[in-house]
Amino acid sequence: MLISATQRNGTVQEESWDIVTKGEHTYLTEVTYDRPVPEVLEVARSQIGKWKYSLTDRNCEHFAKWATGLKMSSTQVVAGATGAVLGASLVGLCSENPKFAKFLGGALALGGLAVLATKAVEKK
Repeated sequence: MLISATQRNGTVQEESWDIVTKGEHTYLTEVTYDRPVPEVLEVARSQIGKWKYSLTDRNCEHFAKWATGLKMSSTQVVAGATGAVLGASLVGLCSENPKFAKFLGGALALGGLAVLATKAVEKK
């Protein structure tokens, strides 16, 4: 069973591994925290049906960090926002006649690459 916050249901649920992963290949990543596991489970379960999912400030990474007692943050959100700003800035600096579509394209391209670069790496 997994306790997770997903956009699929908009909140925290405790569901089977297969339902959450939809049969896709998954792997565990190591996170260092001080909170005892029984307390992490208690804290996580306290949010079942209460947590309001938001991609930018209350996503699965925020939830996992919050439940383990770590600072609520998301490396993917920060990287995406930073990449988007840098991408739009590069378009402004490098283009003679920048249009909205070019700014948007630069923001999406660099923001997307930044998010992909922060994805957890599977250890073999």
